[in-house]
Amino acid sequence: GSGSFCSLSQPPLRTPLPAAVTSTPHKHMSRSPRAARTEEDAPPTDWLAELPPELHLRILEGVDDFSDCAAFSLASPRLGLLALRSGLARFKDPLFAVAMRLLLIQRVAVPRRSPRLAASAPAAIPPSPLTESILRKYAADRRASADHFPWLARVSPALCLSSEVTGAGASRAEYWRLRRGEENGANLRRRLLQSGQVQHYEGERGAERMVRMELASGVVQHYEGE
Repeated sequence: GSGSFCSLSQPPLRTPLPAAVTSTPHKHMSRSPRAARTEEDAPPTDWLAELPPELHLRILEGVDDFSDCAAFSLASPRLGLLALRSGLARFKDPLFAVAMRLLLIQRVAVPRRSPRLAASAPAAIPPSPLTESILRKYAADRRASADHFPWLARVSPALCLSSEVTGAGASRAEYWRLRRGEENGANLRRRLLQSGQVQHYEGERGAERMVRMELASGVVQHYEGE
């Protein structure tokens, strides 16, 4: 009846909390020893930072692979900057920038595959992480060296650079070409070994044209047109 309706409308009884809980404010709660540590007490995350700069340079001088140079620089940008400012050859070479690009692409774009799928996949040359434009720019750089072509072939077997020496006497020359897998592509550079003259080319295979010639005296001539 009406009595039961009134009893339901009354607010429920609240059980009083124990005195120990109500009398202890949150701000006075004790902190664990681990929580009381400050950032200065935390161990350093870059252990190499504890070493003197002279030892840093000794370590970096021993890194002779462009991929390792890029990995060092991404792991510790401070060390990469130190190597650049110190003029270490590997870090000043144009291929260092290529290695940085490749490492960033691998970290961002390459999906993870399970070992089972990787084992069952047919063996094939993966698509090139480099572009023809990057390889042409490197071949046109005066600092470029054929000594580094094996590194390019290792990191980008589908598209890299190859070198070949042919001819005899004054016509003996070193040729740099694009290489797609096992097939040679367009000719990019021709260096006459006897005179030291270097000729640079653009265009597809079979339709190359000379666009620049560097003489041993340092004179550079540019060419336009077909």
